[in-house]
Amino acid sequence: MCQLRPPAQWSSAVEAADWIAERIGPFGAGVTSVVPAGFEAYARILHPAEEAGHGDRLVRWREVAAWSGVALCPDAQFHTIALPPEAPATPAPWRGQGPREGRLYLPDAEVLAEIIRVFTTTPETCFFGVWDGYGWGGVQFSSSRAPAGARRRRTQPVTIPDPVPDAVREGLRVRLPGRDHLLYTGPAEAITAPVDIGRGQTANLAWPEDHAWCIASEIDLAWTYVGGTRALVDRLVADERIETLRAGPDDPLTRVEPFVAGLVERATDELLASRHTVIATSRGSVEAWLEEPTRWRKRAIRVRAGSDRGQLRRPRSSSSPGGPEASGAVPPHRCGRRLGRTMTRTARRRAPAGMSEQTGGARHPVVRRGWPARPRLLGRR
Repeated sequence: MCQLRPPAQWSSAVEAADWIAERIGPFGAGVTSVVPAGFEAYARILHPAEEAGHGDRLVRWREVAAWSGVALCPDAQFHTIALPPEAPATPAPWRGQGPREGRLYLPDAEVLAEIIRVFTTTPETCFFGVWDGYGWGGVQFSSSRAPAGARRRRTQPVTIPDPVPDAVREGLRVRLPGRDHLLYTGPAEAITAPVDIGRGQTANLAWPEDHAWCIASEIDLAWTYVGGTRALVDRLVADERIETLRAGPDDPLTRVEPFVAGLVERATDELLASRHTVIATSRGSVEAWLEEPTRWRKRAIRVRAGSDRGQLRRPRSSSSPGGPEASGAVPPHRCGRRLGRTMTRTARRRAPAGMSEQTGGARHPVVRRGWPARPRLLGRR
């Protein structure tokens, strides 16, 4: 069974995080809802647009910005630079979904550990949190394969054991607004301790015993926040092995570019008026339509994504004949999430009053559900 990398050890000393709970803001309110308030300076380490192990090479945000011609400003989101108003003349430098959310790129985490241990008096005694919502255990899968043209044999599904010990899984949690964490301890380098049990997962939360800094990789963000001394942030920004931008304690966690907001507003008008709309962008298209409620489901907004060639298509599941590669599906990238989420929120806000009666709640008049679970915009393969 995969375990934490030594010398890290699971811990029940959750009171060590009390100081974070006292200084952290309401969930989703800003930078200090992820890392505690009160530090001299803040920064965010940008997760690569594409990791070397998941593509041909490592692609940083600065390269994406150079491709799109959009400046990498301090408050840039990935869609800021990856979804330019006009289509660039050259292919996009990344091919996948974009930055991984909720974890550091492993080489970046190793560089970060090297730096942060210098800025604490207790580098050998640090605390780390891993979000307790990761479903690492209990998954069933079948690994049967057969040569082309051969008949497949049925095999019994294999259940992956939970790498987190029962005593830890059922034990005490570090409880913060909106997120609970399993706790472990170790030296500063133990920020990478969960990589073997979570497919490259690094700690979602980290701090030393002397509270000199705090690091947080929020599960829905494509960057990692760091709070600490001004000298620490200066060092992170200056180190060219990682990509770091300065942040302010009151910065919002996410934002939508004005031109994207305009696209969504116009598309929402059309969706509510004609029950169908298409948002065309420089990276592809997102189609949305309303479905009437039935006896078994509520009114829904359905979406599907198209490639940057403008072709709208429904990606086939891996269980389809030929699989996703044979179907010509291309990997989605995370810019489409911003479009889909923004359009859903706008439609909910502006939906007619009668719609709420058919969906059972005035606060959420339109429920986005069904395929796909998260609307995405497909990228270039």
